[in-house]
Amino acid sequence: MSLHAQIHLVIPCYNPPAGWAPRLVERCKALQAQLPQVALHYLLVDDGSTVRIPQAEKDLVVGSLPGARWVQHEVNRGKGAALRTGVTAAQADKVLFTDVDLPYTLASMRAACEALLDGANVVLGHRRTDYYAQVPWARRVISKTFRWVLRNPLRFPISDTQCGLKGFDAKGAEVFLHTTIDRFLFDMEFVMLVSRRKDLRVDTIDAVLDEGVRFSRMNYRILMRESLNFFKVLLR
Repeated sequence: MSLHAQIHLVIPCYNPPAGWAPRLVERCKALQAQLPQVALHYLLVDDGSTVRIPQAEKDLVVGSLPGARWVQHEVNRGKGAALRTGVTAAQADKVLFTDVDLPYTLASMRAACEALLDGANVVLGHRRTDYYAQVPWARRVISKTFRWVLRNPLRFPISDTQCGLKGFDAKGAEVFLHTTIDRFLFDMEFVMLVSRRKDLRVDTIDAVLDEGVRFSRMNYRILMRESLNFFKVLLR
């Protein structure tokens, strides 16, 4: 493992919850402490938040985390679009992305980083069965149903496409930047494109929820619109 290794964390941000900034700083510093041989950098993409993010919170993040940068979408475009903007702006050889509340354990994020440093082109978080014990009922039903459809009728090679912890090197980033879905199903599109590439080393790591994670309310209108994107992905 190189003493000069660098990994960029790309983090989309849309109407972040109260207390997000100090939690982000605390957990990023803790992750850095567990990876002393790696230089972690941070790029946050404000995806057109409709609630103004106080400048003091942005200053806390930029002032506390080395190399932290902000990128701004003037209007909300969706997580997939925000991540493509962030990955392009990072111009990094190795990228890890997750949500602004860093919902997965430090061990999960460290494992993803170590897989990248060990030569994986793509790293996919995988949520085990016990993950759903911490998830609200509606999310649990939708997520399990979606995974069942991918695994059974569609015979998808990887059923857990929607885990919010993924990473890739430059070869994986090239595939990621060819995704076109802006919202919920960009993950599925990415995994499908990755599955078609036999030249990529794809590692999976257990993605375990951190204690005390709070889930935002699901936007069912977006879910309905995403049903069209579901068929768009399948037809690619």
